[in-house]
Amino acid sequence: MKKIFNTILLSFCFLVLNSCSLSQKTANDKSLKFSIQAGANTGGITENTDMSAVPGAEAPSDANVDAFSGATRMGVNVGVHVNKPLKHNEVETGIDYMYNEQTFTYADAGNMYIGVRELKVSQVMIPLTYNFVLFRKLLPGADIQLKIGYLGQINFITTSKTGILPEYSINRWSNGATFGISAFPFQFEKGDKLGFYFDSYRGTQIYKDFYNQTSFEMPGSSFIKFGFKYQFK
Repeated sequence: MKKIFNTILLSFCFLVLNSCSLSQKTANDKSLKFSIQAGANTGGITENTDMSAVPGAEAPSDANVDAFSGATRMGVNVGVHVNKPLKHNEVETGIDYMYNEQTFTYADAGNMYIGVRELKVSQVMIPLTYNFVLFRKLLPGADIQLKIGYLGQINFITTSKTGILPEYSINRWSNGATFGISAFPFQFEKGDKLGFYFDSYRGTQIYKDFYNQTSFEMPGSSFIKFGFKYQFK
């Protein structure tokens, strides 16, 4: 399965890079819309916050402190996308890269886990969405699209720690449902467009440890990302 997925990924990378070349064939292809995007994001690993599900979890005497908690710093994302018109709507795919940093804090005297784990989370993502083009007659130039579909993630995570912490494992592959919106309110003389995007996602588990077990409901992957998008004529 891993070899098959790697082959598909490499083939898709080649397709996108080749599509972005300045060949006359690509320049004259009016059936595809190519764009680049960049922005900010929050999310990555979604950690468990329900300590009642953790056997023997005991927080310090301070009621505001959990036995395990997480914090996520704002990150960055970039991407290359291609849209294919399909009757009145469109299909969109591409390759995105997303990075953020997360901190997991352990303060569980009962299980003798006390310390901090820092995580640097890099994700290569492949979305595939069906886009509903909205307000085609009212705002034809704005190209407002509602996106619903699937997204796969390849996860590259490095960690560092202080204290006594539980063992953990990382799922290299995660996937789930994505939902978003994009619009292009600005159009230039040559036909290029500048707009924005807002995407959300919820998917399968990436990080596992004593406080984030597979049987728990909350652990998974998720993000919200937004930014500017530039579409070529």
